[in-house]
Amino acid sequence: MKISKSTFVFLGFLVLSFTTRAASNLSSASVIPKTDSVSNVALTKDEKLKVLQMQLFAKMTISDYEKLKGKKLNFFERVSFKLSQHRAKRMLKYYEYGEGPTTLQKISWLLKGLLLGPIALLLGYIFLKDDDRELIKWIWFGFAGFAVIVIIILLTI
Repeated sequence: MKISKSTFVFLGFLVLSFTTRAASNLSSASVIPKTDSVSNVALTKDEKLKVLQMQLFAKMTISDYEKLKGKKLNFFERVSFKLSQHRAKRMLKYYEYGEGPTTLQKISWLLKGLLLGPIALLLGYIFLKDDDRELIKWIWFGFAGFAVIVIIILLTI
């Protein structure tokens, strides 16, 4: 029986997704409380320790992790490690800088995408910093609305 290329890719993707799900609990970010700037809630010693552990995990290299674990990582474990490390960095960034863009910024970029279409996408990719990359999602929503409006206009003509 000959396995087609698409079947092989599908099975590879399936195996990779299961292995990354198994390693998804490596970071302890779910236990970090969200601090509110209004109440200025201070972190307890345990929470500070967990944040410090996440910071160390985010800066760790694969060779450091292999030394810590005591064995060489296979391909799937390396991918899981990198994905967990990326998620830990994103969560640390979230708790360091707050919630990200405000609702007003999201609405404004949605309207820009709706009115300007592809021009707003170019502007977003050029001018938005890494901290504001979540706003590009809202530009895409606006661009989708722009595309629907253009299609409706073209169908009515």
